[in-house]
Amino acid sequence: MRKSHHFFSFIKVVLLIVAVGFGLLATVGRYVEANSGDGIPEDAIRIRIIANSDKKTDQSVKNKVRDEVAAYIQTWGGMPDTHEKAYALIKSHMADIQRIVDDKLNELGVSYGGAVELGEVPFPEKTFEGERYEAGNYEALRITLGKGNGTNWWCVLFPPLCLTAAVAKDDPGASAEARSASAGGSSADAGDEEPKAKFFLWELLEKLFAFLGSLFG
Repeated sequence: MRKSHHFFSFIKVVLLIVAVGFGLLATVGRYVEANSGDGIPEDAIRIRIIANSDKKTDQSVKNKVRDEVAAYIQTWGGMPDTHEKAYALIKSHMADIQRIVDDKLNELGVSYGGAVELGEVPFPEKTFEGERYEAGNYEALRITLGKGNGTNWWCVLFPPLCLTAAVAKDDPGASAEARSASAGGSSADAGDEEPKAKFFLWELLEKLFAFLGSLFG
């Protein structure tokens, strides 16, 4: 009798997981349909992390801060479906993000700090999935490490188009100062990393399939 009870409990868990999986697939489908061919929507909220410099040590610091912040954002359980809700969610976590950045920089023993802000910030011209976006002010969560003179990493938080995506280089013929003058920003617009895209929803599906595999493995 006890074995039968455990068997039916196991079946219920599997059915629940399958239902969640279909729900995630449907969500993925809606995002793909909503964003296919449209690139980054006008009401997008970006995230940008700018290194202190292009020295190997500073770029390593940036990557480690990025990983900490990305891991924390994943604990939120996904972005809401409207800009207003997404903005409010990010804003409610600003103090925690600042604390995470400060703690990581202290742990790494660097001499500089990090500034975390949410609002309209200057971006140089960028390319995302083959589409070019003009230089200008865009809404973003921006984290500037030290002097912010190094290559930066960025992606799109809302809608959740990517988790660790970066895009094409800024114009190599222009200096950081010239680019910042045209964008109305600081010399933090030094460049971008090469693309390494990994999508929020696909990562959730990967985790789901891995869990299912562990049940039947």
